[in-house]
Amino acid sequence: MKKIFILVMLAFSTVAGFSQSLDDIRDLLNKKDNAGAKSAVDKYLADEKNASKAEAWYLKGRAYNAYSNEKSAPESEIYNLKNTAFESFKKSQLLDPKDVAMKLESYTSYLDLYFSLYDLGANYFNSKNYEAAYSSFKKSLDVESYILSKQYTYTQATLHPLDTALVLNTAVAATQAKKDDEAVTYYKKITDGNVGGDNYKEVYEFLVNYYSNKEDAAALADILGKAKKFYPANDYWNQVELDKIGKTGDKAALYAKYEEMIAKDPANFALAYNYSVELYNKNYGPNSKPDDASKEKLSTVLKAAIANDQGIDATVLMANLTYNLASDAQSAKALIKGVKPEDKKKKDEFNAIANKKMDECIVYSEQIVKYYESKAELKGRQVGNLKIVLGYLSEIYKIKGDPKKAAEYEKKSSLVK
Repeated sequence: MKKIFILVMLAFSTVAGFSQSLDDIRDLLNKKDNAGAKSAVDKYLADEKNASKAEAWYLKGRAYNAYSNEKSAPESEIYNLKNTAFESFKKSQLLDPKDVAMKLESYTSYLDLYFSLYDLGANYFNSKNYEAAYSSFKKSLDVESYILSKQYTYTQATLHPLDTALVLNTAVAATQAKKDDEAVTYYKKITDGNVGGDNYKEVYEFLVNYYSNKEDAAALADILGKAKKFYPANDYWNQVELDKIGKTGDKAALYAKYEEMIAKDPANFALAYNYSVELYNKNYGPNSKPDDASKEKLSTVLKAAIANDQGIDATVLMANLTYNLASDAQSAKALIKGVKPEDKKKKDEFNAIANKKMDECIVYSEQIVKYYESKAELKGRQVGNLKIVLGYLSEIYKIKGDPKKAAEYEKKSSLVK
């Protein structure tokens, strides 16, 4: 008889569990037994005859959202709990055209979800769980969009169609999660909204780089136009355009682009210096194709670079150029084997050019030596540059017949470590 009694009691308990009412669920919520309310509402909705009751879905949203905010809620489940709450609230509204339950609470459950998902994303981001952070931030945006679409308003906060901070956090979390294609969607919300300022420069840089790598010419042109408008002093925009042309191998087009950019921004050191490097490599780099016109242009552009150089790099390149031009003139002179008056005249012309360029090289090289000697410590490339120009000075003074000066610079070179 005892066994039968137990079976009967178990059966009765099971039936009782399934016969819980909405009042029971509300009572559990009022008592802050959120885990119990969650379990109870799940049991209630498991009965098909209750699945169309709007208030049941509203209470499910309440229970799941409340439980997600408890410390006892498993961290791995918090996002799913909040997402379920969001979907439950929306379903309750669909089932109740009068929207009674949500109106009574002035739709504050949605505002709570917006803020709590935002905070959840921040917590995940700080713990470097970027995938979860991205999902949470994105869902917070979804909730915000829903609120705005329904035109709900709150005294506690004002939501805006372009929540720049949340959009940016969503995009950054996506990039950290290696979801660049998805990050673009959110970065574009910023740029499509024509938002500028120091906090958003990297947004434009990301998109410029993204569309450049994708070789999407139309999108790249559009974002570059906006980027230059908001950040005209950023040389990165120029470099992207120049790199794009450079990849084609069309040097004439590349030089033309440099000329166009420098004409618009003549005080831009980076443009002038980088153009100088291109022209220098054309004449003296690997697979060089020297010509007098580009050497002359190189000299002109380098002088403009030196005028705007905060360091010494352009002057180093000019010392290299003048030394090479002197060497070119000496080589051209040596190739003249004739003894006619016109041959002698040509030799004298090349000799004059060589001497002039050596004198110019001395001036630039001594500026470089003075600059580097003023530094407490030199890095590897600086050490190399200093030894090169000291070598130039020593060699030139030998040619000019001043062994004392030549020895002085040789000694300085030997002391450079």
